[in-house]
Amino acid sequence: MNRKRNTTIRSGNIDGALKRALQGGFRCRVGFSRPQSIGSIAGALKRALQWLLLSSGVVIAQAADDPSAIALGLPLQCQTGETCWVANYLDVTPGPGVTDFRCGARSYDGHDGVDFAIRDRGAMAAGVPVTASAAGTVKNVRDGMDDTGLLAPGAEAGLKGKECGNGVVIDHGGGWQTQYCHMRQGSISVKPGESVPAGATLGAVGMSGWAEFPHVHLAVRHKGEELDPFTGHAVSSACGQAAGAPLWRQELKLAYEPAALYNAGFSPGPPDIKQIRAGEFTDVRITAQSEALVLWVDMFGVAQGDQIRMEIAGPDGGSVVSQDQKIEKTQARRYMFVGKRRTMLIWNPGAYVGRVTLTREQAGSAPWRATIERSLTIP
Repeated sequence: MNRKRNTTIRSGNIDGALKRALQGGFRCRVGFSRPQSIGSIAGALKRALQWLLLSSGVVIAQAADDPSAIALGLPLQCQTGETCWVANYLDVTPGPGVTDFRCGARSYDGHDGVDFAIRDRGAMAAGVPVTASAAGTVKNVRDGMDDTGLLAPGAEAGLKGKECGNGVVIDHGGGWQTQYCHMRQGSISVKPGESVPAGATLGAVGMSGWAEFPHVHLAVRHKGEELDPFTGHAVSSACGQAAGAPLWRQELKLAYEPAALYNAGFSPGPPDIKQIRAGEFTDVRITAQSEALVLWVDMFGVAQGDQIRMEIAGPDGGSVVSQDQKIEKTQARRYMFVGKRRTMLIWNPGAYVGRVTLTREQAGSAPWRATIERSLTIP
């Protein structure tokens, strides 16, 4: 941060002035065109600091002295960023248009929950437990829907009114409820009226209902109003507000991610994305005689203007192949690959490293980057 020293910012809007001061640096002086009370300055400073943390991707911990608030755990057993990823945040734009709570496009129109995705349908088949985010009493369940989701021809027409697929609703008392959607057919292990502790297994991640990939959709409601667990605000709130009091348990430390590079690997030729997403592209053998060496990646949340760099380094550290590409269209999910045909007698034996880096420019701050790496040894 380039910090401005001995700079005076004058404004009649206390919140706006303090935000500008925090953007400019901590040595700024703020002057107001009309008198301000100490209480109003303190309140505005708190809101401005929350805004600064939120704009940096930091989620502020739930206030421990708020007895009416709920503290949520993850709705599935996984390690975020390693075995599960947020695929979609809530849409906080009332009416047409899409924005998540950070004013990004990682949602879709009318989306009222958070989608936690697992890597592929192979992981779904192996079984990933869906768990109660907080203790409560099971209110409703539905099971029996298959896990073809939206992949089957004409599926949309048959899903009207059953978009959640197989799911569970838990009542936590005090007007709080959570809903878990798209669970695997036949996996639901709880019944209405049953008391469940936080972390109890409810079933397994599936792809039933309105789903294109295996994930669990978590919706949070308080007295019938849908809330964003990342901010504690109502779904109808505009994006970019002060962080408020997130509903996640403090130890989770969940931060907003502009995009997620969630799967990558090598192949001896152009890979089949359908096989990859089905979890069937696991037993891939690359030898010194393979015709080509290809690096592929699957991503959530790419945006127009993102720069994607894909590269493979050989055993000597030199470049085997590299490619830079600018994303022309914002997409919820994007698959890419780069490769090179073998031109020598055999591939040099040793360790190869594939690296994919997504870079996104951000107004007023440093570019955001995410990287995924994979390694391969050719004997």
